[in-house]
Amino acid sequence: MRRALIVFPLAGLIVLMSCNWGKKRIPLEPTVSITLVSSATVVTLGRSATITATVYDQSSQGAAWSISPLSFGTLSDETPTSVTYTAPTDFSTPTTITITATSITNPTITSSLQILASPLKVSLATFNGPLTPQTVNQGGQIGILAFVLNDVTSRGVTWSLSPPSGAGSLVSATPFGATYQAPTTVTGPTTVTLTAASVEDPTAIASVPFTVLPSGAGPNVVTINVDGGPVPGQLYPNAAFTSVTLCNPGSTTACQTVGGILVDTGSYGLRILQSQIPLLKLPKLVDNIGNTLQNCAAGVDGSYLWGPVSYADVYIGGEAASSVGGQTALNSVRVQVISSSNGPVPNGCSNGGAANLNTPLLLGANGILGIGPEPTDCTLSGINYCDGSVQPTPPNLYYSCPSLGCATTDSPIIVTKFQQVSNPIPLFSADRNGVILQLPLVSNPQAAVSGFMIFGIGTASNNQLGSATVFTLDSSDNFTTIYDGQTLTSSFIDSGSNALYFPSTLPPCDANSRFFCPSSPTGFSATNQGMTQGQTTVGFSVDSADNLFTTNPDDTAFSTLAGPNGTYNSCSGGGPSCTFVWGLPFFYGRSVYFAIDGQAAPFGAPNGPWWAY
Repeated sequence: MRRALIVFPLAGLIVLMSCNWGKKRIPLEPTVSITLVSSATVVTLGRSATITATVYDQSSQGAAWSISPLSFGTLSDETPTSVTYTAPTDFSTPTTITITATSITNPTITSSLQILASPLKVSLATFNGPLTPQTVNQGGQIGILAFVLNDVTSRGVTWSLSPPSGAGSLVSATPFGATYQAPTTVTGPTTVTLTAASVEDPTAIASVPFTVLPSGAGPNVVTINVDGGPVPGQLYPNAAFTSVTLCNPGSTTACQTVGGILVDTGSYGLRILQSQIPLLKLPKLVDNIGNTLQNCAAGVDGSYLWGPVSYADVYIGGEAASSVGGQTALNSVRVQVISSSNGPVPNGCSNGGAANLNTPLLLGANGILGIGPEPTDCTLSGINYCDGSVQPTPPNLYYSCPSLGCATTDSPIIVTKFQQVSNPIPLFSADRNGVILQLPLVSNPQAAVSGFMIFGIGTASNNQLGSATVFTLDSSDNFTTIYDGQTLTSSFIDSGSNALYFPSTLPPCDANSRFFCPSSPTGFSATNQGMTQGQTTVGFSVDSADNLFTTNPDDTAFSTLAGPNGTYNSCSGGGPSCTFVWGLPFFYGRSVYFAIDGQAAPFGAPNGPWWAY
């Protein structure tokens, strides 16, 4: 009975359909709709918002983007479903920006949203310069000043601390200043973040982290973090990062603090991605006909960094290399601003390759702080190889380029030491003769570890040489490592290398061929010898990198990571086969000292350059 009842309606439906079969069909035009969402409704000077479009479009062509007022800021990273809006870096009037998405399939269909571009910018300072990430002892104080650029109401800021409890307190807080009072007792390094928000526009904020220590803190101490780096979703193993503040020369408010800066004792000078300092206008070095001085930093793997040499006032913790206070431009740091452009680069720099590491994703960092034992990037053991004093043909480091850019056939030029990218430490006022890196012992893989970078050697109570062994260096800033019957005469210590690299018979990994993969963790020892003094034996272990990365996918600190360098038992005349690179795993559990060439030596120690641990 149920089956019979079902049949009749179906039969009626068939009859009805057949009655309309011969009529002309009018196809409906596909409906197109666009819905927009922005990551922010207000952006301040030089800041960005990402606009995402949900497009209902049967042809799946998405949307095209436009902006009004035209040229007030920029649109970038355009796709059919998203775009990034970046506000100008210099304007004084609040401006409403309209972002419009237009259907590519049907240009009559549009959708718009508005973003307020606010000119307000909050800056924090001390009486000596910009307020920077720094350390403070328990119970200590830091005086802070607040400035709000383009705040015609002069309402100042409100203050907050994070975490809200146990972070200390703010004393004598006003809309224009406050004193940070650290907790009276901490059991270990404790991070506290101070935030100042504009009263007129609470979206305009400035935040600075402090690290409270039980003891040993000071203006010459900053934290370094092995935490995977600044790129979301991309972990950089065994790399130490810190923060650096750059300012337009002579200014204490036109500044930007950039985190994710790789700490590298194997190079010299500060190199910063152009994309990370949009609010700064750093003056470029030019010659007498207006050409720009460009710098090249090339890696042994064919990668390179390219960009103009610029002046910047640089602050790291409480240390300053600055032209503020009557100082000259020579007190500023000559930095390399790594160009975001992918224009032509001289073949002497790029070697014909395309590995231009000019984004955070490619570099794995926002910049590099080269604090090795030399004052500039063209100096070794007191000899400057770029100023024409020892060789008429300079290395491929500096180029003179017109405003249109260099050509691939351009040749390097001779430059004075005052034009070369400079290690900022020798430009500090007091703690200028070297640096100490301290990282905790890492026995097993860890998600992250924190340590310290201490400026100066023997210049304060917290940077004494103590019983560390000093290793003097040869004319190439190397010492000798004796390992597995090999005398490796071109060895060095390098925090910018994420493993120990040396010639060995250990098998390379299948998935990660840059590293070793022994069948089980294996212990070794090597003896380090200085050029004229210093000798110790170092023990270390090597584990399978493939296993380490597979079983510890969220970790970034590995003490047993090592990889091949050169050819085993074939050292002759230098090169990779003569080199043991003591990378970041060597630093775990040690205080490692780097004395800078040409600076006053600490009491009882030889003149630099040297390493000690």
